[in-house]
Amino acid sequence: MADTSDPVPATSNQHEASSTPMKVTPSSKGKPNRPKGPPLHQIYTLPAPIRTFPLPTFYPSNPVSFFHVAYTWVSQLISPPPAEPAVIHRGTWSPETRSVQVKDPRSIRALWEQGFFGKGNYSRSEPNWLKREHAKKGEHKGHVAEDHTAKRRQERKMMKWDRARKEQEAIQRTRLQEAWVAPVGPKELLALPNSERERKLAYSNAFGDDVLSPHQHASNGEKVESAVNGNETNGVVATAEEHPASTALQVNGHSSQTTTPTENGKSRKTVRFSPKVESTTFHLSDPPTLRSTIQTNGNGHAINGGPADGAPQSPQPTELGLPEPLLENFHIEKASSEPKSESAIVDREVLQLCPEETFYLVFALGVLTVLDPVTGKPFTPSDLFTLCRQVSYVPPRKTDLQPDDPFLINYAAYHHFRSLGWVTRPGIKFGVDWMLYHRGPVFSHAEFAVIVLPAYSDPWWKAEGREPPRRSWHWLHTISRVQSTALKTLVLAYVEIPPPFKGQLAAADILQRYKVREFIVKRWLSNRNRD
Repeated sequence: MADTSDPVPATSNQHEASSTPMKVTPSSKGKPNRPKGPPLHQIYTLPAPIRTFPLPTFYPSNPVSFFHVAYTWVSQLISPPPAEPAVIHRGTWSPETRSVQVKDPRSIRALWEQGFFGKGNYSRSEPNWLKREHAKKGEHKGHVAEDHTAKRRQERKMMKWDRARKEQEAIQRTRLQEAWVAPVGPKELLALPNSERERKLAYSNAFGDDVLSPHQHASNGEKVESAVNGNETNGVVATAEEHPASTALQVNGHSSQTTTPTENGKSRKTVRFSPKVESTTFHLSDPPTLRSTIQTNGNGHAINGGPADGAPQSPQPTELGLPEPLLENFHIEKASSEPKSESAIVDREVLQLCPEETFYLVFALGVLTVLDPVTGKPFTPSDLFTLCRQVSYVPPRKTDLQPDDPFLINYAAYHHFRSLGWVTRPGIKFGVDWMLYHRGPVFSHAEFAVIVLPAYSDPWWKAEGREPPRRSWHWLHTISRVQSTALKTLVLAYVEIPPPFKGQLAAADILQRYKVREFIVKRWLSNRNRD
């Protein structure tokens, strides 16, 4: 094992390639120029924070491959590669969160880009809080994953609203068509229109403006909006006569129209507004509000620096119930609490590692050193192993540690799937223990969702009458339904619990007694699984 040193040299961290200035290539076909950085497969080249030097593949059908293998083996024999791990990162144990916090920015990027370990304490997954803060100020020209997520959610929200609006319009058209009665008498037949223009005029006078096309609705709405914005006289606005049919003003779903015949057979509409138009009712045809979707910087301003439309204003001191003598102090404290936009942003985000990830990096890979927050000295692997077992209980235990404590069960499954090449991450978001990614969360979604269950199949546990926790079919159906909705495959990982240990054993001797069995659970549907 290498000595502890400052984290991440140039040879072990691929993120330094991404920190170089991005090249902007001239776009074609009128597309805007977008900064392009290195591709993902170059940033996330290493699957673990260590480097390996395997021999090339030997193909018996290709004799040349034998010389390739021999040449590589002789080269590594004469000039052996550097010892791994070349860099050991440092973290501090946090008793409050029962996790390890890594504060060095280079170590944070290295642990994330080389195995996707941990999560940012201010982020959903990838520690990019500083990048998001710079993007809010317009100082970051690249893209932020959270911004793309918010944009997609807003697009889906507007799409759903537009679909609901079209459904309401279709229902309204159907009702109008069903309300029309065919003429059966002589007078009704003679009163039928003789031209297409007369037919539209009669149909519009009979049913109002609901039969207008969306473009006619939009033109009417633009006229009304322009009138409200400053072309009103004493609160009365009159629209132009562009359509033969009578137009109606739609304000939040309410139709207010006044139809008066003119000399040439056309109709005129007059709309009366109050000086201040306010709406207190909401209808299905109203678009969704943007108050909850506009991202602000905390001061009531949008990300681009201007005031956010629809952003709620901060309450006044009198609305908060403060007495008059405290108003001056209130304004002083409020002014002092507002951050200065001109000052540089300090990166306060740290990388949080759960106990299973921490012990895997310390025990299996040897790339992490955990420091005691009180003494500042590093934990030994055996001391860290005991500490993780103690804090896995609620409340934590100092003695009477059992073979089936939560840490041993979860770590056995975590180490099992990590050793198989899966990127294993916590799955609390989907109600499971672990999520399995093929290459990582930046490449694709998780393919499997794992629930870890203890199995007491050893004869010693049967003699003691120990049984695993009982699970109902209702619980299994709920978990399976959630995972199938999220397009995940549910995996039940049974960890065989060994009998209690005698004496003080090392972590390697304890963990080799555990075995993991995997079962895939799929929903049975009668219309798909009849055979």
